[in-house]
Amino acid sequence: MLDPREEAKFDELKGMFRDLKLPPPPEIFIGLQVHKDGELIFDDKQRGHSWTRNFYNYKCLIGTNAGYTNVNFGTGYLSGKNNEGSVISYLRNIEALTTGSVATTYGIVVGTSDTAFNVEQYALGALIAHGTGAGQLTYQASGFNSKAYALKVWTATSKRIFNNNSGGDITVKEIGLYSAYYSLAYLTERSVLSPTVLVPDGAQLTATYEISMDFSSID
Repeated sequence: MLDPREEAKFDELKGMFRDLKLPPPPEIFIGLQVHKDGELIFDDKQRGHSWTRNFYNYKCLIGTNAGYTNVNFGTGYLSGKNNEGSVISYLRNIEALTTGSVATTYGIVVGTSDTAFNVEQYALGALIAHGTGAGQLTYQASGFNSKAYALKVWTATSKRIFNNNSGGDITVKEIGLYSAYYSLAYLTERSVLSPTVLVPDGAQLTATYEISMDFSSID
């Protein structure tokens, strides 16, 4: 749920950016709903804070056309690290999301780890697998569903549905965005959820990412 004190700080920060004639960084809001037997049993909206180094390096590379450095990953290096832990050098070619795929390496993904966020993270702490076995969720296709421009703000919305046919309850504690390059995945955002989301057996989780940028300082 949104913290009014935190939201006031964000409003103040956005005002500072407008004073400097600069667009503020993109904002993330995460919607989480659980339905069972046609009834809404959980409904929450949280702010995402947690862009990873993959995200920032990607933005720097496409914005500056700077050469990559693939010797290492971390402070002082312009490279990326995929979800298998391999350092890579072609971040400029990744796609934000791949539409129409049920793969757990594309789009919105969920997991069961509550390990604190760190900018160096390159994968969810404990990804929930796609399937109907114990501890698994059935992933429906993921992709950007819509984009809109209103009041000088661009907003892109992505939604993914997860069905729990595992035979037991599953608690979702983390959520993230995987970008794609061929069959490889790159974590660009990971949020540890508070509150966490209990998805009972037979229930359906709908996760929505709303990513927006305010262009009012330049438009």
